Amino acid sequence: MATSLTEEIKKVEAQAKQQVAEARSEAAKIVSKARDEADLMRKESKQEAYKRYKNRLTEVEAEAEKNADSIVAEGEKEAQKFIEAGRKGVDAVSSWVAEEVMARYGRS
Repeated sequence: MATSLTEEIKKVEAQAKQQVAEARSEAAKIVSKARDEADLMRKESKQEAYKRYKNRLTEVEAEAEKNADSIVAEGEKEAQKFIEAGRKGVDAVSSWVAEEVMARYGRS
């Protein structure tokens, strides 16, 4: 009986060792699978974030282009107004200079 009890204990210990080894193996597989899934999710998230970044950048560039066009148009209008204002002054000054020259040196 002692022999069979000893053999029974050894048999149960061997089964327990086998179950522990199988559990460790299964746990390693689960951890590996979880890491792979986490890496995949990280890559997908990174790709999605980059895609959103590029889309937003395109939107901002288009908006900046529109703003730049309106700013340039406004600047051209202001430049034209400045030119017109200066032209009136230049015309008046050139007439005055011509009159002064004619008055001083006469019409020859």
